[in-house]
Amino acid sequence: MPKFEIIDYAVIGIYLLAIVSLGIYFSRRQNSLSEYFHAGGTVPWWAVGISILATSLSPISYLAGPGWVFSKDSRTLLVGPILGLLTVPITVALWVPLWSRLRVFSIYEYLEMRFHPGLRNIGSILFLAFCTAWVGTALKTAGIGFEQVTGFNATVCIIVIASLGTFYTMLGGLRAVIWTDVAQFVVFFLGYAVILVTLLQLFDWQPLEIYRIASNTISAETGYPHTKLISFERDMQVEATIWVLLFGRIYVALTVGAEQTHVQRLHATGSQREMRKSLYISFIWLLLFSAVSLPASWGFVAFYAQHPELKEAITHTDQVLPDFVVTQLPTMFRSLIMAGVLAALMSSLDSALNSMGSVTVNDFFRRHWMKNASEKQLLFSAKVLILFFGVSLTLFSLWQLHNQGTNTATEAMQKLFNIIAIPLPCFFLLGMLSKRTNTPGVLIGAVAGITFSLLFNGVPGVKGWEKPVLDWFNWMWIAGLSAMVNMSVGYCASFLFPPPPSEVFENLSRPRDSSLQPTNQPAESI
Repeated sequence: MPKFEIIDYAVIGIYLLAIVSLGIYFSRRQNSLSEYFHAGGTVPWWAVGISILATSLSPISYLAGPGWVFSKDSRTLLVGPILGLLTVPITVALWVPLWSRLRVFSIYEYLEMRFHPGLRNIGSILFLAFCTAWVGTALKTAGIGFEQVTGFNATVCIIVIASLGTFYTMLGGLRAVIWTDVAQFVVFFLGYAVILVTLLQLFDWQPLEIYRIASNTISAETGYPHTKLISFERDMQVEATIWVLLFGRIYVALTVGAEQTHVQRLHATGSQREMRKSLYISFIWLLLFSAVSLPASWGFVAFYAQHPELKEAITHTDQVLPDFVVTQLPTMFRSLIMAGVLAALMSSLDSALNSMGSVTVNDFFRRHWMKNASEKQLLFSAKVLILFFGVSLTLFSLWQLHNQGTNTATEAMQKLFNIIAIPLPCFFLLGMLSKRTNTPGVLIGAVAGITFSLLFNGVPGVKGWEKPVLDWFNWMWIAGLSAMVNMSVGYCASFLFPPPPSEVFENLSRPRDSSLQPTNQPAESI
């Protein structure tokens, strides 16, 4: 297989240099925690919306999306974003009033105010574990893709990519993260557009021919044509039915406001109205992205159906895009596509690192170990922590690289999420929806939810544990069902213990802004 040429490496190098330069440029403005973690609340809503989407579209989406269609079908790629846009009003109504009133550096401060300081610590630790699993899996996926097209060892690719992403995030804070996300979204959107145009050229500008071939090619895994967009089976063991996608999207709408990376971006806007607009624009852009990536994925199916000898070189479905790029695209264009993969990765990496730094500084250092620290000292600590987390994510991704299972990256990531992160949104929802819930109750619910996930989910990446003990449901149902178990048990168990005092809810009704909280020493520039 042909590998990158000098001009390709030059394009990638220029791209990386430009991104790092943005981080250095914004580093001059980092003179307070509010600027470093909330970008001073002055970022335009449309940029925040694009950043929210760019964060979500990691290499897991960029590479595994086409891999999913290539091995299975198209039931998740269009219906999911449409349902996502339709359920945005749920997110807006539930979460925007809360987070416009509580502009806190760490959303887990809410758990201390509503329940107990110990629950805040638990929430923060679960969030750090989730980010490690999420971005570690994304790094592994990108490393494999770059090995495919450059010939460099995947381990080297992961280390270089993670190092550069950590460097500019450490320097520039959330403002650098958001504006580099905007630039990177443009890059990976254009990347898919280039792929689609190339595929159309290969089929003599006949999109209907691409669709005809793809629709006549049956997936060995699902038994459907690869162009299948929707199915109405009522069997809960069947993957990607309309029912599980709707169930999943309602779950996301109800829980996305309990995710630090998203809320931190909402706090970068200046008002409640701008928060709402940023949420809507993120899903509108997701629909536009799907409108480009879905026909490109059909093009991969059609192309390899006509070239079975090339298909044999693909050892994993997540490699279909890199394989096509390196074998079919001319010099420079293929480097643009892989710059898109880098953009997707760095958008997730920088977001996770900045949020991990914010949570750790404000939930642990500021409360326990550096109570009398100045903002200059706290900012320095945040940057050191981001460096530490960058190394940790790299190590986890390397472990993932050498312990890959047969799952697609999308499936592996969701299964990790089902185990680690399900209790987090349940803590918030139980606190918001009921005044009767208490700390012992929600902790009992969390144990019940995690147990449910382990039984029905399996543990991806751990040999011998990947398959679930019980297979009553396909993996797409597990997140929502686990949350239902978590919340039901947590609510009922709360009646075994005394209710919270009324002062808790009076405190929560008052506006709070962490950036306005006084420190023991005046802010200093860094």
